[in-house]
Amino acid sequence: MKLKLLFFLFLISNFFPMTTDSHGPSRQKVKHSVEINAQMDSVWSIVSDFTNFKWNSDLISVNAKSNDIGSERILSFVDGSLVTQKLEKVDNAKKMVGWRVVKTDNKALPVNSYSAKILIKEKSPETVEVTYKAGFYRGFMGNDPPEELNDTNSKKKVSEFIMKSLNGLKEIVEKK
Repeated sequence: MKLKLLFFLFLISNFFPMTTDSHGPSRQKVKHSVEINAQMDSVWSIVSDFTNFKWNSDLISVNAKSNDIGSERILSFVDGSLVTQKLEKVDNAKKMVGWRVVKTDNKALPVNSYSAKILIKEKSPETVEVTYKAGFYRGFMGNDPPEELNDTNSKKKVSEFIMKSLNGLKEIVEKK
């Protein structure tokens, strides 16, 4: 009986090999922070204004109608790309704003299911730390993505966008 079972297992393992299918892309995360020499209220008034995101030098315009939850803004990039974001949360007590991308041009942000938030923490009465966190999937959701839509490039583009945004915010606030 044991010999028949072993023979049976041998046949199955040779004629029906085990295969593994890749499950697709994994969620990527990018997080950057910057210290700004300014009071909390000064920074929060800019960050919490969803209609104004002109602190990124790659943007030529921002079009949004309101600061209400569910509002959308369209970011127009220098290269002609458009990204539409939807406001999901504004927490005045925690000094946090959250949104997600509902439509993107892969030249600007090669991502899927992108959500982000900005948090502000007071370091001293005259200094705040602004943290921008984003979670997303690469621009191509299938296996074997083209180079411009792979995990590495998507993460690089998001990181560049976040850093330009934070550095632009710092420059605007510290000039006031």
